[in-house]
Amino acid sequence: MRGKIIEVLPDSIAEEIGIEAGDELLSINGEQVSDLIDYNYHCAEDFLLMEIKKPDGEIWMCELEKDADEEIGLVFASNVFDRIRPCRNHCLFCFIDQLPPKPRASLLLKDDDYRMSFLEGNYVTCTNMDEADYQRISALHLSPLYVSVHTVDPLLRQRMLGRKEPAEILLTLQRLIAGGTQIHAQIVLCPGINDGEHLQRTLDALYALHPGILSVAVVPVGITKYQKNPELRLFTPKEAREIIRLIEGYQEKARAEHGDSFVFAADEFYIRCGQPFPPAAIYGDFAQIEDGIGMAALFLQQWEQCRRNLPEQADGEHIGIVSGICGAAVLGDAVSEMSRIPGANVELLAIPNSHFGETVTVTGLLTASCIMKQIRPGAFDRLIIPDNMLKFDEDIFLDDVTVEQLSERLRIPISIVDSHAASLLDAVFYENQE
Repeated sequence: MRGKIIEVLPDSIAEEIGIEAGDELLSINGEQVSDLIDYNYHCAEDFLLMEIKKPDGEIWMCELEKDADEEIGLVFASNVFDRIRPCRNHCLFCFIDQLPPKPRASLLLKDDDYRMSFLEGNYVTCTNMDEADYQRISALHLSPLYVSVHTVDPLLRQRMLGRKEPAEILLTLQRLIAGGTQIHAQIVLCPGINDGEHLQRTLDALYALHPGILSVAVVPVGITKYQKNPELRLFTPKEAREIIRLIEGYQEKARAEHGDSFVFAADEFYIRCGQPFPPAAIYGDFAQIEDGIGMAALFLQQWEQCRRNLPEQADGEHIGIVSGICGAAVLGDAVSEMSRIPGANVELLAIPNSHFGETVTVTGLLTASCIMKQIRPGAFDRLIIPDNMLKFDEDIFLDDVTVEQLSERLRIPISIVDSHAASLLDAVFYENQE
């Protein structure tokens, strides 16, 4: 087990003692370091003896003294230094099993590692944990964790996870909570499988564990054109409305009894049935925003705050704002308002997903090939794309085309923006100003 160091922060302790990018951390104070959890735990000590392996194989023993809260300055290639635990389930709704042929290798990693849940907010099923894991979670007070529940019925959960034995979850959640860990839960909802009465029983059971269960995200199953399971389908608008109505009932109860909303429907449900998004205040601290919970409400709140910065005049540049179908439902009013500015020539481009199939409507899963099929070369002076369409550490799409390559093929300059409404406004009107 070793931690590959990819960066040493300037003016840090690590730089001062000669640690460099490319080195590997082997141990601290004689203890192996298997992940960032171990690293942070040991680095809370005042005195450290760090075993470092240099690229040529030389071993350094580095002694250092520091304040307990002083950072050492190391950045690692991964938060887990040993092998990430892969998922051993065969979920009937698994999105990875629905990928196109020959996807990027990193997309095929099925992670079911509680350490990645704590460190990065990844969801785990807890079917991959042993007694030592529970002891470590409790001893190190690892909280919160993000847990894929789906249903509290062990037999139905067994079927949904594709396991050979009943997949109990309530006792697991109770044990984690008793050990001091709070949970953000997820329910991937599949029409006719774990919705209806099953969903209600699951929410009742999870609500009984509040505040050990901090929040519950209810998200619709994602289906690509490569899906081969005949059981799976999209929710109808009527079904989406019924799910929202059920969840709103639990929210009212939770706010009255606990002061928070507890359970949330994914933005996709509101878009599916054409129902207005709830106000941003409903989502509290947006703990499940990475799961598509409250993104729309947050953007709309941000737009209300930043629209006062709209200019009185635009420069006439023809700008295309690239979005998925769901994203366009959120951006529509803001782009319409921007386009009414004198001299503005702004167009919202709702791009269907030809790569995964048109049933996939989220913006983050659009690829360069999707964009190229919809936009004629030279059709715009500039395109604006959101950064969630790109690899987190590189300007490259899911189909391995870079932003630069897309720009060259379309003969259009491309601007990249983050999800904040102010970033979009600035990119449209102020990016080219000195």
